[in-house]
Amino acid sequence: MIYWFTGQPCSGKTTLAEALINDSSDNCIHIDGDGLRELFQNFDYSEKGRVKNITSVIDLARFLDSKGFTVVISVVAPYKELRDSLKETNNVIEIYTHTTEVRGREHYFVEDYQKPTEDFIDMDTTDISVELCLEKIPYNKKTNQYSMFIGRWQPFHDGHQWLIDQRIKEGKNILLCIRDVKVDYKNPFFPHQVKKNLEEKFAKEIDKGKIKVMIIPDIESINYGRSVGYDVIEHVPPQQIHNISATKIRKSMGL
Repeated sequence: MIYWFTGQPCSGKTTLAEALINDSSDNCIHIDGDGLRELFQNFDYSEKGRVKNITSVIDLARFLDSKGFTVVISVVAPYKELRDSLKETNNVIEIYTHTTEVRGREHYFVEDYQKPTEDFIDMDTTDISVELCLEKIPYNKKTNQYSMFIGRWQPFHDGHQWLIDQRIKEGKNILLCIRDVKVDYKNPFFPHQVKKNLEEKFAKEIDKGKIKVMIIPDIESINYGRSVGYDVIEHVPPQQIHNISATKIRKSMGL
């Protein structure tokens, strides 16, 4: 997904972009107008210079989007045709920021700025909080809630990965619970070894608070009366995932 905050200077683009990134559960990358000009050493504010800068923004946004990042752009980008060209090829939420307040940078306004006319969020930032502005934008917000998975993970394999990916791709946090089982031929690893392996595998996600790993007592059943405040979800894997055997994997590891 790409979020493009457009509008005249000092209308709130960068402030809202940074707030969205800080409150988003996605892996976001911010493309800011001033930062991009510094990167490419393009300080030409003529129409030709702006077109070159916006084209660089669009190329970079397409590349990052193709790599799975959530791209957040805060660039004036006065030319509607260029902004629309990104909408034609990618999923873009365009947010047009504007204000009637005098904020001291009116002398930087772009005279030929072209407002969006369709498929955009109108964001009047006059006398309104950042929090209320963000409520108008659909995005995956950070949450303290987690999707829990209980297993032995002996060892963690592609079937397990597929399972938790069903929630990760929806932007959910993941809690991996390791059953404290006795070591035997089916469970060759001690729970603390399993925990270490999972923490190494998901080190980046753990650092971001997206995944937590913990050891829980062994269980013989899962019971509930009413699912108050949570869902009980079954994920049915495709056949090639269903056929993955932890037993065969352990044998291939000589365990």
